[in-house]
Amino acid sequence: MNRKEFNRQETKNHIRKVFLRMYADSDIHDITIQDLCREAGIVKSTFYSYYDDKYSVLDEIETEMLQRLAEINARLEDVDVEQVLRGNPLDQASRTVDYLLKHLEEFRIVMGSHGDPRFENKWRRDIADSFADRFLKEKRDPQSAGLACAIFSSTLIGIYRYFIFRNPTISKEDFALILGNTFKYALQDFLPGKR
Repeated sequence: MNRKEFNRQETKNHIRKVFLRMYADSDIHDITIQDLCREAGIVKSTFYSYYDDKYSVLDEIETEMLQRLAEINARLEDVDVEQVLRGNPLDQASRTVDYLLKHLEEFRIVMGSHGDPRFENKWRRDIADSFADRFLKEKRDPQSAGLACAIFSSTLIGIYRYFIFRNPTISKEDFALILGNTFKYALQDFLPGKR
């Protein structure tokens, strides 16, 4: 990366940090570009050379977070169910915990009282999509697999919220076991006549 690219990236990161600081305390509708520029110490033309509007800043932040989580949890369809059933932790869980801890404040802001619930819905959908093939392989029934994905993804979002807002000190090992057990329970049949 040359000096000009480095400076552009630094400016962009600075705008994002200032935006997140403001978003932590205010609804996005109350944040103005003028206030954001004043807080960031930049002029509007600088802001607009990077972003179309305040929503594009938020969208970029959320998209980046979700892409990174997807990268960490790629290949979940290859999870060894036998290992999980024996009580062994999910390997991806500790990497997810590392990422959540590294970006804990950003998650608290994006998922907090001023956050947009669409972020969690996207995250839930990404989780369900990443496990859809695996649940279908295990259950061999699209309806059961869909229900398992819904249960698993909704439960994971609840666990992540608990971790992010209430107890980020759960050890990686315990967190990985919790996620493994959640996967194991989602493999149960919940539909009538599927026992």
